[in-house]
Amino acid sequence: MTTATTNARPAPRRKPRKGPLLLAGVGLAVLLSSGYLLTKRIDTYNRTHLGPLYRFITSDRTDFQFASRPVSITDNLDEAGHGTLTIAYGDETLELPVQVPNPVALPGLDRHRDWFRLMIFAESTKMSHSQFAAGIDNGSITPRLIAVTRNPMSEEVREGRFDMDVPDNWGWGEVMRDRWTFSFYEFLPAGGFETQTLRFPQSGASFYREQVNADLKGAPLPERRSDELREGTWQYEAALSLMVRPPAITMENQAMRAAGWTLPVASASVLFIIFGLAWAFAPDRVTATDPAD
Repeated sequence: MTTATTNARPAPRRKPRKGPLLLAGVGLAVLLSSGYLLTKRIDTYNRTHLGPLYRFITSDRTDFQFASRPVSITDNLDEAGHGTLTIAYGDETLELPVQVPNPVALPGLDRHRDWFRLMIFAESTKMSHSQFAAGIDNGSITPRLIAVTRNPMSEEVREGRFDMDVPDNWGWGEVMRDRWTFSFYEFLPAGGFETQTLRFPQSGASFYREQVNADLKGAPLPERRSDELREGTWQYEAALSLMVRPPAITMENQAMRAAGWTLPVASASVLFIIFGLAWAFAPDRVTATDPAD
């Protein structure tokens, strides 16, 4: 019996194609240069548009002193949690209607946590948490005291698409956020309160649609309402603590809008790199099969 032996020869290794490699190299050079300019533009935008940063500390105390004046917070509620929350600051008094009744009697301010916050805050730009806390303790940072309320049923109901009729208190407005407003009561060091009410901001996508529709009609571009919460303000940051999720991104204030031509060029260069490498190392097309020995 004879045994046939076969000598297997490895396929020859082909050098990568030079033209596609050159194309990938050009794409890499363009990516590095445009990516560098892109990061510089974003960095410049953030440095020139970044406002002050604030740090907040939530308090659940109902009796304390602020600016050498006594502060007391009491509520007058029925069994279902409806009623008022009274804030006395020196000789001034606030009567706040309960916005989200809670039938469960919880201690302190926990019963009102769905709609009310009491916070001290101050600017903390370029400060760590420990630096901020130390500044509050040693008096080098003067804190501000605010009470914030979320008012879920403050705005009129928009016309619905499905003619659904739901009770006004359904979900306490957790879904219909366009009806929300936020009231801010700042305790003034000289006594009394400074009050301001702002509405939930329109989403960036909705506002952009309005701008596009106005542009198509040749009408002036709409502007955001002056009574909206605005990113970068302490009111916006304070209101976030009363939201289950933050508002949608305000696209007109994003740093990527300053990217200009650098973003599409950087994106296109990545495609050139991928295409060039795939073409350079692609195997030869097989057109015929060698006959068996």
